[in-house]
Amino acid sequence: MVALILLSGCVLAVAAAGASALLGLYPLLPSDLGGVRNLDRKARRERIPVGAGDWIDGWYLSGTHPAVVIIFHGYGRNHHRAWRYASFLRAAGFAILAVDFRSSRYRGRKPTTLGHFELEDARAALDWVRREPGLEGHRIALLGESLGGSVALMLAAESPDVAAVVADCAFSHGCQALGDSCERWARVPRWPSAELLRALGRLATGHDPGAADVLSRAARLTDRPVFFIHAMDDNRFAPEQARELWRAAGSKDPLWLIPGAGHNEGWLRQRRLYERRVTAFLERQLLGAGEGIPAGVM
Repeated sequence: MVALILLSGCVLAVAAAGASALLGLYPLLPSDLGGVRNLDRKARRERIPVGAGDWIDGWYLSGTHPAVVIIFHGYGRNHHRAWRYASFLRAAGFAILAVDFRSSRYRGRKPTTLGHFELEDARAALDWVRREPGLEGHRIALLGESLGGSVALMLAAESPDVAAVVADCAFSHGCQALGDSCERWARVPRWPSAELLRALGRLATGHDPGAADVLSRAARLTDRPVFFIHAMDDNRFAPEQARELWRAAGSKDPLWLIPGAGHNEGWLRQRRLYERRVTAFLERQLLGAGEGIPAGVM
């Protein structure tokens, strides 16, 4: 009887771990518009090729300035998150391309890999902008939040034609992302929880979720402007990750640490200031207009 109880407990524990791992790889996808209008119907839907015979879905909004911003959503979200940023950037005249990573689409969904598939998708989005006739000669910026912010930094590091980046609550390394999420969000010990997640991720996807070295990529951006934004009460990634990225990029950029905001809540908590600062940064870097925002920690 005791052996049967112990065996049942082990089976339940394994089932629970498996269910948690599955949910981690394929999280729920709330639209999370944040109160702004859904711009899907105003956007031109694009099927953007990626890899051999695959694609990502994109939503394009034209602008009045010769500048385009590609927006990358974070973990457990989709392109609807982009509309809170597109709502003010489009009003400022920028063209917008929002995409769903393959890990956030509904058909033929890929597992979340914390960078591997997502970076491939981001490359495809940038290639689409480069090929689009209506965007010839446009300056290009990337804006990403959370996982999308880290992907934006990695993409910019390998793409000299990216003129500027806005990275909101990005992580500095896949291992740090897993460890911080265990401690700060799941409230479980960093070790061995993060290593277990890493092993499960490798087993399930064939790719190491702890492999994304965003910090070393940020070190290649000492010649380009990056606006780093991070929430001081972030319950996913410690603010020190943003400070590390800022220092790696040369400590030359603005670093805005937003008090009283949780993970990717900067726009929600400081909406007017957030929109004003991001717009001023991109207008200066893409259009050469205005004073921009000063470098240093804010």
